Amino acid sequence: MEQAEPKTGLPIYRNAFDWDALMREYPLPDVFAETVYRWPAQRVRELQNARFLRIVEVGWRNAFYRRRWHAVGLEPGDIHSLEDIVKLPPYTSDDVKESLEHDPPYGDYHGLDPSMAARMPLKLQTSGGTTGTPRATLFDPAAWEVQALTGARALYIQGARPGDVMQIPMTCSLANAPWLAYKACHDFLGILPLTTGSGIVTSTRQQLETAFRYRTNLWQSFPEYLVRLAQACTDELGRDVRDLKTRFVRTYLGPDVDGSLRRELEDRWGCPVYDAYGTNEIAAAAFECRERSGLHFMEDTVFMEVVDVDTGKPVAPGERGNLVATVFFRTLPPVIRYNLRDLGRVLSAERCGCGSHFRRMDHFLGRSDAMVKLRGVNVYPMACLPAIKSDPRTTGEWICVVERVQAGGVPRDEMEVHAEVRRDAATREGLKEGLERRLKDDMGVAVTVRLVDEGALEALANTGGREGKARRLLDRRPAYHRGSSR
Repeated sequence: MEQAEPKTGLPIYRNAFDWDALMREYPLPDVFAETVYRWPAQRVRELQNARFLRIVEVGWRNAFYRRRWHAVGLEPGDIHSLEDIVKLPPYTSDDVKESLEHDPPYGDYHGLDPSMAARMPLKLQTSGGTTGTPRATLFDPAAWEVQALTGARALYIQGARPGDVMQIPMTCSLANAPWLAYKACHDFLGILPLTTGSGIVTSTRQQLETAFRYRTNLWQSFPEYLVRLAQACTDELGRDVRDLKTRFVRTYLGPDVDGSLRRELEDRWGCPVYDAYGTNEIAAAAFECRERSGLHFMEDTVFMEVVDVDTGKPVAPGERGNLVATVFFRTLPPVIRYNLRDLGRVLSAERCGCGSHFRRMDHFLGRSDAMVKLRGVNVYPMACLPAIKSDPRTTGEWICVVERVQAGGVPRDEMEVHAEVRRDAATREGLKEGLERRLKDDMGVAVTVRLVDEGALEALANTGGREGKARRLLDRRPAYHRGSSR
């Protein structure tokens, strides 16, 4: 007789949650594309309402939220529907950092039972750290799967299919984006992921050789590195990157409001480019469909609001403000009215040409906490993108350097925009003056432009295939002065 298999006492990943139940709640990409994605707006709202009330119950069991909600006079039972969401106080990364520092390493924000790690497989990811110390976020198995599923859904709607090959020149480290792309392809779409890592892990030349060898036809990376790859393909391999016949590129265009960055990428790669938005806490929160008429919020996994930067009150449709996220699938930690301090605006709540009623947002418009006040004008470093891209003699790379100077004995803040010039530019004549005029028109205040050689900003701006996102602001003012300009 066969003996019964001994039962393990280890916290095995596949036993940590009910897979079938999770997939019924959050449908797989092809099912999602024909069901929830096409539901009428009212039905989507009803689903959001139910999931919101459920996550509020989780919040009341969490010391971080309970403390904050009691402080504004709320009690369990005071929140009756999604319409009441504005009664809940939002929080920022500063509040999260305070929680983590007060009770390291996870803080009361996570609500982590000390014994939980021994009973449940957990995954630790962090933000990129471009705006300060990286924020740690834990994932339980269900959340780890759903966050990958959000990426898979977006890729499927954009046209990715089983048998495709996606190259991901982003290192699977504590940063979340490459993990999401890898798992989306491998676990949910039948797409071969080539996890080549950044240009530091795998040289740019090797990235391209790998792509041609294994017939990469999809890419996910930051736009700065995609431009570098296309240029290196010509310079180092003597080939045209369009020979890869890439089906599409998924990237993060930032405030490409005039479409210049998208046009450059599409011209170089010869394929559609799709924008995306997300953070390590909220996964793939918004994505472009093939219509490319705004980024659809992933409405069944996250509820997004836009609030005034100063007052925190909801703004009218079409107005710019801070994005505030409430995530339906996260419980460790719950994410309820998280003010991301990312600037955005809702473009439309009408039915898209793709058939979806999911609301659409504009491109990511920069960080509100990276704003600098120059002579009474609020200036956002990401607003430089259209001007820098407007002259083909630049590489498209820039960084804003802010310093406090003395003018007539009076201290004031000044910004100098460092812009890279292509090494094959025939001349620099008029370039500095032209960029300064365009920047003044775009931002409403005069700034100085410093022209630098191609590649000079690789370390300062974190470009050229280095790990993480490009850095667009270097604040050299004394720390105690920075808040006074806001």
